[in-house]
Amino acid sequence: MNSTILYFDIVSYASLLCIFICACVFFMLLFYSCAVKGVAEVKSENAGLELVWTLIPTLWVYILCYCNVSIVVDEIESGVTNSVKIIGRQWYWSYNFEGEEYDSFMTSLVNNVDNPLIISYGSPTRLLVTASDVIHSFSVPDLGLKVDAVPGRINQVVVTPSRVGSFVGYCSEICGTGHSYMPIVVEVIE
Repeated sequence: MNSTILYFDIVSYASLLCIFICACVFFMLLFYSCAVKGVAEVKSENAGLELVWTLIPTLWVYILCYCNVSIVVDEIESGVTNSVKIIGRQWYWSYNFEGEEYDSFMTSLVNNVDNPLIISYGSPTRLLVTASDVIHSFSVPDLGLKVDAVPGRINQVVVTPSRVGSFVGYCSEICGTGHSYMPIVVEVIE
């Protein structure tokens, strides 16, 4: 959390510095256009000054990129406690959680499945999503999830559920005639 505050402070400082420099350049141009009638000629160039104002922004960009990447990696990887492999198939979902693999088919009840995906409340969980046949999309809007399931590719998202309950979603990519028969139910438990 401390590195996030430091990053925010650096970005705020860099943004204010950019605004200040732009304002200074604008007012200097305005001053010279009003004070100097005609064209002002620069007699010599200052190579040292040009080097400095090229190196300083370059260093700022490198620092900000480093901070950004380290924060993103820390937030994603720091607290992940478990992983769930999700495979989209025509027309059901398969889950592999802690070595236990099971399929989730639609039941006769609307928006219900026989084996929902069960994840823990407040615990960061990595979802590894892929497909075995055609493109699907694992979508649970109430949890803020929408991950494409593409054959031959594994997409990753980390979810930390902030409330307990049963959340319904659907395959949101038209995947064939049984597309409407592959709902998703995620149960978040304590």
